[in-house]
Amino acid sequence: MILRRFLHEKSGILREVPSKDALPDGYNQAMSNEAIAQQLLELAELTDYVGDSPFKSRAYRQAARTLETLQTPIETLAEGGAAALEAIPGIGEAIAEKILAYLHTGAIPKREQLLQQVPRGILEVMAVPGIGAKTARQLHERLGVSDLQSLRNALMSSAASSILGAQKRERLLRLVELKHKSQRRTPLGFALPRGRELLQAIQQLEGVENALLGGSVRRMHEDVGDLDYLVATAQSEQVIEAFVRLPHIAEVYSQGANRAQAFLSDGLQVDLKTVPPQSWGAGMLYITGSKAHSIRLRQRAIEHGLKLNEYGVWRSGECIASDTEEAMYAALGLPWIPPPLREDAGEFEAAEEGRLPHLVQLAQIRGELQSHSTWSDGFNTLEEMAQTAAALGYEYLAVTDHAHMLGANGDPMTAFEQRRREIEELNERLNGRPYLLNAIEVNILADGTPLAPDAMLRTAQLVLAGVHDDHGQPPEQMTQRLLRALEHPAVDILAHPTGRRYGKRPANDADWARIFERARALGKAVEINGYPTRMDPPTPIARMLVESGAWITLGTDAHAVRDLQAMELAVGLAQRAWATPERLLNTRSRDALLRWLSDRRSER
Repeated sequence: MILRRFLHEKSGILREVPSKDALPDGYNQAMSNEAIAQQLLELAELTDYVGDSPFKSRAYRQAARTLETLQTPIETLAEGGAAALEAIPGIGEAIAEKILAYLHTGAIPKREQLLQQVPRGILEVMAVPGIGAKTARQLHERLGVSDLQSLRNALMSSAASSILGAQKRERLLRLVELKHKSQRRTPLGFALPRGRELLQAIQQLEGVENALLGGSVRRMHEDVGDLDYLVATAQSEQVIEAFVRLPHIAEVYSQGANRAQAFLSDGLQVDLKTVPPQSWGAGMLYITGSKAHSIRLRQRAIEHGLKLNEYGVWRSGECIASDTEEAMYAALGLPWIPPPLREDAGEFEAAEEGRLPHLVQLAQIRGELQSHSTWSDGFNTLEEMAQTAAALGYEYLAVTDHAHMLGANGDPMTAFEQRRREIEELNERLNGRPYLLNAIEVNILADGTPLAPDAMLRTAQLVLAGVHDDHGQPPEQMTQRLLRALEHPAVDILAHPTGRRYGKRPANDADWARIFERARALGKAVEINGYPTRMDPPTPIARMLVESGAWITLGTDAHAVRDLQAMELAVGLAQRAWATPERLLNTRSRDALLRWLSDRRSER
């Protein structure tokens, strides 16, 4: 076994670091430059905290800044040994040894040693702007601060003013509160418009050649932890400085040469990363994720004798792909993989075997199959809903007012008939552009019975059925409840199947495989609901739905004209579920949809 030897700093202990040949099987050698830079920055903070030489911490920070802007993968340069690393400005012998140690073991021994000497969690305290090592030590010794939670508690007490001063205490408390809020995930439907608004502002900054909103938003994840932006620019520091001064930014948490972290006023975290224009495709891949997908890509690069980072794909120190995502994937022997699929959930195997799905696109949606008007709990009239649907280019709009709300102060069938006549008049006046369907949404009672008069169920053009109360039943009971609803002759579509609502209730548990298989066997449909607080069913269950082969509808559950825009969210969730247009009813023409419904009626 070949071993490299180096003297551990200050300890006087001769340590051995295994060579590449000595690494355990499956060990991921692909270390990003930024990951090592972060380790060195933390080493600098720890050095200051324990009172070691300030010259050392200054050297660590200088080396970290160098690595942050170094485009060539550090592991490529490290193939030339310590001498090659020492040739990089700002990296001397001691730091070169630390980098090699990290590349071979995943840790810097000096950092690990210092971590044993400081309070657990003190690094996250020193990451808060305005809290240096000296202040962190005072806060720990006098107020017991050892992590963000204890810092938050201390800042809420006036005792911290004696250490920080009243004004600084107030600002730090605001920062920590924003950080605390940022740990909560935000539904995609709320994060997406905020993200796009800020993207427009970023695109207008001087020096920005291209900008992208990536991360969970680009992957259309149902909820979002933060907003991740990528900027292509040859003026990184100027763009970063302009970004943190945007009026959208409430507080700046960190700022470097090519990265900044900040918060919006509601606590939503914003991360911005810059890359040179020639690395745009590599940066897109990097900023989009997911983490699991990125790890697989790095592993694949290693298997092909390549290196991968946010600046490109590299072979023997030469960048062979960087400008587009397509070129990046091609260099790794793969076709381009759509962002909603990038979760390491089978997309690599499908790509290798030529099985990547042709995902449904928003432009293919020809109508809306769940909406509500002022006839039940909606905020807009039938005509207003129809006009908005027409503006979206829809051929049809199913008006699925809640059956139990029709005629709330009178006979529901009378109200249903009155609404039918209004729909027919509108269809004639609007010349069927869009065509309004006289539909209803019925509540599924605890025993699986649809709550609506039989006459209404028989005559409605389309019937959705969904659970609206008695949530949280045991899985088998919920399964039987939904199966019985599907088996009712009048029910066409199972709406928002799991019943989840962000901030209100989790998804109901049931045997979804049985439910979706039964829907398929009965020729009925199950909805993917894009209402911002629903996004139902969650991705794993939506994937089961797509794989079942059952018919699927996409619905916004619109209760106002603005809600019809949520079809983008429904499509995004369908894409994450690997849905193609073939089994989606919304991609069918009006005549094809009406034939499907006619066939359903003939079976009643």
